[in-house]
Amino acid sequence: MNAATMNSIPPAAYQALQDYLRRSRSPLSPAEAIDRAIRQWITHDSSAVAPIRGFQWKRLFLPETTRLRMHYDGDTHYAKVVGEEIIFRGRAVSPRQLTIAIAGDGRNAWRDLWILLPGERNWACAARLREQLDGQAVAPQSPAQAMTAAAKAMSESLNAALVLIEHVDHQTKTLVERRAPKHRREYDLLEDIH
Repeated sequence: MNAATMNSIPPAAYQALQDYLRRSRSPLSPAEAIDRAIRQWITHDSSAVAPIRGFQWKRLFLPETTRLRMHYDGDTHYAKVVGEEIIFRGRAVSPRQLTIAIAGDGRNAWRDLWILLPGERNWACAARLREQLDGQAVAPQSPAQAMTAAAKAMSESLNAALVLIEHVDHQTKTLVERRAPKHRREYDLLEDIH
């Protein structure tokens, strides 16, 4: 390190490093220790920024090491996300293929699969995780946005009601026209009884 670099280090930090190296009897000079610390920090920081691998299931992302389980016929079956695939019995499967392999056709993967995300302690139903995502996507962030969303929903409901009223009105007019005397057979007419 050159003198300009050494001068950019706060004097108190540099003194603390010298004291530490002396107390620990390290063979490193302050410049070597600083160099080593910077390189370790860069390596550690680079690995923290590395892209997260996992399986994308519609909107739900399952990070690598996520575990999946399904109970069927008294047995519990497990799969795991490895890299970007769900591995079950040594082969890559989709969530749907996993449920078919365990229980045959006619199963709903969202309802039947339970997920244990990395760092979590409790299993969660896949459908519940999906509902949480859907709730987050729709939830307004401010009272004004909530009012706007409510007004939009009311407007759409009123428009749907108007369309329905127009349809019923049209059907009623059509029905009346079909029953007009000129369109009826003579024997269909009922006589007035007084």
